[in-house]
Amino acid sequence: MSSERHVKLALGIPSLGDWSADFGYCVTQMCVYMASKLFEEKQTREVLFIDKRTSNLPRSRQEILEDALLQDCTHVLFLDSDQTFPMDTAHRLIRWEKPVVACNIALKTLPSYPTARQRGPTAFGIPVYSNSTANPMGLEKVWRVGAGIMLIDLAIVKTIPKPWFELRYSDKHQQFVGEDWYFCKKIEDAGHDIYIDHDLSRHIGHVGNFQFTHAHIPGIEAQKAAA
Repeated sequence: MSSERHVKLALGIPSLGDWSADFGYCVTQMCVYMASKLFEEKQTREVLFIDKRTSNLPRSRQEILEDALLQDCTHVLFLDSDQTFPMDTAHRLIRWEKPVVACNIALKTLPSYPTARQRGPTAFGIPVYSNSTANPMGLEKVWRVGAGIMLIDLAIVKTIPKPWFELRYSDKHQQFVGEDWYFCKKIEDAGHDIYIDHDLSRHIGHVGNFQFTHAHIPGIEAQKAAA
């Protein structure tokens, strides 16, 4: 990333109005870290909060992007209020310099499953594992991923018609399509790629009755053995 580039990052937090204590702790740690360390040496940067509290998640995500654009932000980092993450999460995602890069998050089910998918024969694609014995590292281009922790370069959003987020029902599959997958399709249709950070994903928690992590996702080898 060029040291002459100015980054204005919006931390976009959609919620019903409540944050988990673990999430609040992680946000605080992240802010302390961002105050003490630039994204890149000699690079200027600003950070601001956009806190949307509605019962309509697509609306919250849409308004976060709209507000960020109105305030001339360069990036939005979505942080859902039930996530836990390392303090350097923003730094690690920004340095990839990708239009969209997210974390592969464990769903709040047992056994759990990853949110990232590659295109496959079914409507839900093929799960992408960040904890398999193959030990994936670095970036991987994916077909779909959740927006719980997702960094978006707003330069691409400006060229994509609204709505950016929408919850739709698929008659073909008799299922609802989540607002984040809808966004992924809009990005895909605009000719941009979507990536996940495997290394960072292994340090992400999803707060439910306890913190769901990749330790709760059976590896692909275990799933094949049980089939």
